[in-house]
Amino acid sequence: MQIDEHSKPSRTNPDVKHFNQWALTYEQSILQRLLFGPVHTKILDLLAHEGAKEPPKCILDVGCGTGRFLRAASVRWPQAQLVGVDPAEQMILEAARLNPQATFKVGFAESLPLPDESADIVVSSLSFHHWEDHQKGIQEIARVLRPEGLLCLADHNMLLSKLWKEKVQSRKEIQTFMIEAGLTVRRSQGLGLRFVLITLAQKCAPNASIQS
Repeated sequence: MQIDEHSKPSRTNPDVKHFNQWALTYEQSILQRLLFGPVHTKILDLLAHEGAKEPPKCILDVGCGTGRFLRAASVRWPQAQLVGVDPAEQMILEAARLNPQATFKVGFAESLPLPDESADIVVSSLSFHHWEDHQKGIQEIARVLRPEGLLCLADHNMLLSKLWKEKVQSRKEIQTFMIEAGLTVRRSQGLGLRFVLITLAQKCAPNASIQS
């Protein structure tokens, strides 16, 4: 686990505070079985079907929580380097305890503590509506993705939750963020009752035309 003291998330952030408090019981939540697990399985199946022929060398999970997705990804791709980033320090501590072979770092989506073009696959599962700046977060993901690398983003799209100040984005808004960051949207589909939207995008290769 690595914590950059200069970019360490504020303990006063209400979302960070909530997830820090939830960390010790997060793995036992009924949401793991009813929501998080099925979403993780769908992401893995989609990446396996749509991904490159060569196994990924590095997989990054943005908003990784206790690292549950990365543990599942390690079964599918046992040789891949696994990296998780989350602003909640207690979540990162639990993730590191449960998966000591992976690398976990405290940080926000808008300022990922990774070098340019270092990940083959980036995943974000049900954390997007917690981000402070969606556009900047997608741009950061595009920065750390290798050319032709894949982003798979899953989040709920219940727009009525905006009434409770949740930062939910529509299908069109998500795709616009991705296209403006130099990513090509390859697939966008609902899951289950269609309140979870999964968007798969690919970073354009050098000199490739950007979708408009």
